[in-house]
Amino acid sequence: MAFLVTLTILATSLAARTRQTAAQAREEALRARKKPVLTTEELALSVDDFMLPAPPAAEGGPRYVPFRPRLARWTAEIADRYWVSPREIATEIVESMNDRSMERLFQDVK
Repeated sequence: MAFLVTLTILATSLAARTRQTAAQAREEALRARKKPVLTTEELALSVDDFMLPAPPAAEGGPRYVPFRPRLARWTAEIADRYWVSPREIATEIVESMNDRSMERLFQDVK
């Protein structure tokens, strides 16, 4: 019986100490808590937040210099190097479709 009384007293005193420690920690956290740097109104986004800033004036600072001069209009020779006829593109697509169909046909013949 004395054991139970001792155990009860120790448990209550331990619980009281734990509650007191938690209360002190809470009070310290509230004291240490600082005012937020920005208010919720300042954190809210508006349309202006998505606008890109104006480019800086090109005065003596670093700027992009292309390897070759830009052309306002391509010559026929330059265009011919890169031109691919739409008929050639369509022909390649049809050829690849036919090749796949032939492979499936020969697989079924085996």
